[in-house]
Amino acid sequence: MGPQEKSTSVLKTFLFFFHATGFVITSFLSLFLIDKGLSPTQLGWILAIGPIASLLSEPIAGYISDKYKSIKRVILISGIGMLITGFIFFQLDHFLGFAILAYFLFFFMAPIGALGESLAQKTANQLEVSFGSIRMWASLGFAISSIATGYILSFIGIENIMVPFLLFTIIFLVSSFRLQDVKASDKPVQLSDAFQLIRDLRFVLFLLVALTITIAHRANDVYLSVFIKELNGDEMMIGWAWFVGVSVEVFVFAISHLWFKKFHELTFIMIAALLYGIRFIGMSFATSPIELFFYQPLHGIIFGIFFTASFSYVTKIVPLELQSTGHVLLVSVFFGYSGIVGALAGGTIIEEQGIHFLYLMLGISSLVGLVLLIFYRFIFQGGTRSYIVNLKSKTLVESKLSR
Repeated sequence: MGPQEKSTSVLKTFLFFFHATGFVITSFLSLFLIDKGLSPTQLGWILAIGPIASLLSEPIAGYISDKYKSIKRVILISGIGMLITGFIFFQLDHFLGFAILAYFLFFFMAPIGALGESLAQKTANQLEVSFGSIRMWASLGFAISSIATGYILSFIGIENIMVPFLLFTIIFLVSSFRLQDVKASDKPVQLSDAFQLIRDLRFVLFLLVALTITIAHRANDVYLSVFIKELNGDEMMIGWAWFVGVSVEVFVFAISHLWFKKFHELTFIMIAALLYGIRFIGMSFATSPIELFFYQPLHGIIFGIFFTASFSYVTKIVPLELQSTGHVLLVSVFFGYSGIVGALAGGTIIEEQGIHFLYLMLGISSLVGLVLLIFYRFIFQGGTRSYIVNLKSKTLVESKLSR
C-alpha cells in the first residue's frame, strides 16, 4: 500500500460506512413509517423535517469547521448525537414523536455527509488525486448496503430497521476518530466572511438553478421504494434496484479522472439535467418494478456526473478559506432545500394524483433546470458579457468577454 493509499484509507472507510447508514435512512425509512401507520401526507412531513433540520445544522457545522480548521471534531460530535437520537427514534410508534426525533436525528446526521464530502475534496486536492477516486467509496458503501440491508430486513422485518442502522453507525463513528484534517487555508475566518458567500451572485444563482434539478433527485430518493412497493415489489427488490444504480455510480466516480477534465463543469451538469428529465419521464410510464430496473443504471451515471462537476465548480468559485462552508451550502441545497420540497410536494402529489404523475413532474422539473443552466452559463461563462461579483468591494463589475 503506497503513501497515498494509507493516507486515504481511513477516510474511505468512514465514507463507506456513513453512506451505508445513509442508505438505510434514505431507502427504508419511508417503508418503516408506513408500517407504523403513517399516511402519505404524514410521511411527507416527516421526510421534510430532516432537510429542514439540515438548513440550520449544515451551515453552522461548515462555519465552525472553517473557523477552527477541523472537520474531524465536528464529525465526531455530530456522529455521537446521531447515534443517540437514532436509537430513540426507531423505538417510537406515533407521529408526534417521530416528528420531534426526526428533527434531531437529521440535525446531527446532515453535517456529517456534507463535511465528509468536503474533506474528500480537500484531500484529493492536497494529494493531487481525483475526487471521484475517494468519493467512489461512499457510493460503494451505499451499494453494498443496498444488498445487505435488503436481505437483512427481508428476514427480520422492516420494524427492525434499527439493527442495520446501529451496526453501520457504530462502525463509521469508530473510524472517524482516525480521520485526518486538511487545511485549505490558514487565513482566519470570521462570521462576516461566511456571509460573503450569500452575497456572491454567481454562487447563489448556481445554487438556485441546481435546486430545480436536485428536487427531482431527492424526491426519487425517498419515493423510489414506495414506487416499487406500489408496483408489487418487495424489500429485496428495492435493495437490488439501488444496487444496480449505485454500482454504476461507483464506476463513474472511479473513472472520473479520465473524462472529467475534458469539458467545463457546467457542460457536464447540463448533460446530467437532460438525463434526469429523460429518466424520470420514462419512469412515469412504468407498470412493473422490472421496468424501473432498466432506468436504474442512469442513476449512477447522472449522479456521478452531477455531483463531481458541482463540487468541482463550487471549489473553483469560492475563496479557499471558505471551501467547507461553500461545500456544505451546496450539499444543503442538494439534500436540504430540495429534500423539503421533494418530500412535501411528493407526498401531496402521490395522495392526490398518484405516484406516476409525481415522476412526470420530476422529469419536467429537471428539464426546467436544464433551460436555466443554459441561461446561467450564457451570463457567467459566455455570451457577449460576463458578470463577476467582487467580494472585496461588494460591487458588480461588468467585463466584456467576447463580441
